[in-house]
Amino acid sequence: MEYRKLPHGDEQISIIGMGNSSLGASGEEEAEMTIAMALENGVNYFDMAAGDAAPFPAYGRAVSGCRDKIYFQIHFGADYRSGKYGWTLDLDEIKRSVDWQLKALRTDYIDFGFIHCIDEFSDLEKATAHGTIAYIEDLKRQGVIRHIGLSSHTPAVAEKVLDMHILDMLMFSINPAYDYRHGEYAVGSVGVKK
Repeated sequence: MEYRKLPHGDEQISIIGMGNSSLGASGEEEAEMTIAMALENGVNYFDMAAGDAAPFPAYGRAVSGCRDKIYFQIHFGADYRSGKYGWTLDLDEIKRSVDWQLKALRTDYIDFGFIHCIDEFSDLEKATAHGTIAYIEDLKRQGVIRHIGLSSHTPAVAEKVLDMHILDMLMFSINPAYDYRHGEYAVGSVGVKK
């Protein structure tokens, strides 16, 4: 595996990471085997934005004994407590969700705490006004979060957060399946031309 050094840290991150949007559908045993195979092949970066809650306990079991060798990207705003993916900007809900994720992953720290899916300026205003960003910054000061990140699908919003000088990492979607026909930069049509 090839690794790259994080510009705002000493971490050596594998050039291939693993996302979890559909891992839960494979079942517990296959999920654990998939995680184990990724670890055996040098993958050390895991984005925990998942389609449901199933991957979290599988990771907790699979990384037992090697937590210090991997990096979790936890999303502040993604909520899995119902078993399914949910999205929230409510700070109390975010706190409960992050606590649930940490318990399921069997860890007490977050390598990359991401402000999750901030696509509209109104989302950014709420994340600021409701205290989510201040909460994440406070957790970083305490050492609970090592780095702050942002996930967004909107260039202008991502640029605004970059100008806040709080980010160590930015996840910006280039995903035709997600962005198809949605948002300012979407292209495509479902209509068939003859």
